[in-house]
Amino acid sequence: MESDIEQWIIERLSVELEEFNNLPACPFAKEAWVRGRVQCVHLQANKFPRLTISEYFRAELENFSYHWPKNKEVIVLGTEPENILIEQLSAVTQDANDTFLKDRGYLALEDHPTDIERVAGYIVNQGTYALILLQPKQKILDARKILQKKNYYKNWDEEYLKSVTVDRS
Repeated sequence: MESDIEQWIIERLSVELEEFNNLPACPFAKEAWVRGRVQCVHLQANKFPRLTISEYFRAELENFSYHWPKNKEVIVLGTEPENILIEQLSAVTQDANDTFLKDRGYLALEDHPTDIERVAGYIVNQGTYALILLQPKQKILDARKILQKKNYYKNWDEEYLKSVTVDRS
C-alpha cells in the first residue's frame, strides 16, 4: 500500500495543473512524503476477526488521535475497497469527525475508488485503496487559507468545494 500511496502523491497530487491555478492538486503532499511525515497503515480485514472493518478504522482513528506519532503530519489508513463500501467509509469518517476527532483537534477525510472526485475534470482519487487520511485540523485550515489566497479553488465545482471545505471544517 505504501508504494501505491507514494506513487499517487508523486505522480498525481504533486504535478502543477491548470485546474488548480498552476499549483499541484495537493501542494503540501510531496514535501510531507519526502520528509517522512506521512505514516501509512494497511488495515487488513481479517487481522482482528471480532471487529468489522468499520470498527477497525474507528479504533485506529481513536488510537492515532490519542497517540499522535512524533514528527508526522498525516496518517493514511487504508484497506482494499472490497472490504468496505463507500457508504460505510463515509459513515465511520463522519462519525469520528462529529464525535471524538473534533474535540481532539483532528480532521479525517475519506477517499474511496468508487466515489470519483474531480476538479475541473481532473481525478484526485488515489484509486486503489479505500482510505481515511487523518490530520491535525488546524494544519488543514491554515493550508486552505494559503490556497485561497493563491486562487487555488477557482475551478472547483461549488458543491464539491463546499463538501471539502465547509462541511468538513
